[in-house]
Amino acid sequence: MNITLRNINWTKNSGILIIGICLSAMLLKYLVQPYRGTWIYQYGSMISLLVFYGGIFWSLINTILLIKKHKSDFKNNLIWIFLSAIPFLYIGIMMTIAMTKTVE
Repeated sequence: MNITLRNINWTKNSGILIIGICLSAMLLKYLVQPYRGTWIYQYGSMISLLVFYGGIFWSLINTILLIKKHKSDFKNNLIWIFLSAIPFLYIGIMMTIAMTKTVE
């Protein structure tokens, strides 16, 4: 198992980075909760939303780029495509759950 990050191209590396960005935005949203009513909460909450939805958008773009790039070798790169799509899939699944809960 002599795999290094140098052997992985930028689209695959960015899949890992996207997940880290989305998780850090969620953590920031949680960490500013005790400061409600202050400027820290106001700006921290807005930055958290922008970073999170920016990560979701980046996830969608990166997944499309990976699918286009690895059409011929799709099976071997499926894990990287799925890894890149996790934030986008998370939002899609959560929206689907929220929509079905309000229908009842």
